[in-house]
Amino acid sequence: MSDTSAQPAPVTGIYLYCLARPQCLGADRSLPGPQLPGVDERYPVTALCDGDAVALISEVVIADFSEQNLQTLEWIGERASRHEAVVAQTMKLSPVLPVKFGTLYHGRASLKDFLQRYRPAIELGLTKLRGKSEWSVKGYLVEQEARNIIAAEDSEVLSRRASLSPSPGLRYMQQKQLDAAIDAALERGLLRIGQDLQQALSRVALESTAMRLHASAVTGRAERMVFNASFLLTDEILADFSAALSEQQDAYQVIGLTLELRGPWPPYNFCPSLSEEAS
Repeated sequence: MSDTSAQPAPVTGIYLYCLARPQCLGADRSLPGPQLPGVDERYPVTALCDGDAVALISEVVIADFSEQNLQTLEWIGERASRHEAVVAQTMKLSPVLPVKFGTLYHGRASLKDFLQRYRPAIELGLTKLRGKSEWSVKGYLVEQEARNIIAAEDSEVLSRRASLSPSPGLRYMQQKQLDAAIDAALERGLLRIGQDLQQALSRVALESTAMRLHASAVTGRAERMVFNASFLLTDEILADFSAALSEQQDAYQVIGLTLELRGPWPPYNFCPSLSEEAS
């Protein structure tokens, strides 16, 4: 009698971490250094070679990457960290084209087809990013400090403040309008500061891109995030970039703005667009 309780083997696919050069591989064609777990610890990180490009991959159970799991932070957290660790280790040995978390292919054949189809763009990207890394600059503001200073310099705010009525009822309404004018002045000032910062720092970087601002619930900080940008740098220009950032910090610390430089990161925001979705 057959065992009807036996479960079918899970369907596995190929998970892609990044693209790199063959120089990232050791003699056994694996990543040198400590053996890193894949996003699924049951399957090791391996490599698929295609000419002068290498795809760092591992097997995964496709069903694990369900819509529900991909929207669950607890499920994503540790796996995303493993993804980033593989990319970071590869970056120590080769230029990399990192890909986003959760990029899957049904099998090696479909990944191989993708690599061959986009070989010129991959080659160009790996050549462009050789010796380069991504650095982020984030700006955090003590908002009340900035509000007071910017309000003291805004002509509309000064005019409204000077014309406040001694009558309590009218003064209450005027104060509401004054508060709105101060809020507007603050936002105009922050927009201008952000544009000036982006322009000043971009002059020292190879490339730059503005990033989305995050709320305190995401950053975990009481200060308001008012600047967030990424910059593509080489080791040679990092010192000049850091000096330019220090100049900006000195200029804006009076309003309670703190600028933080972090990196190096894999150049996620400066990779060529490989438009085809994983399959």
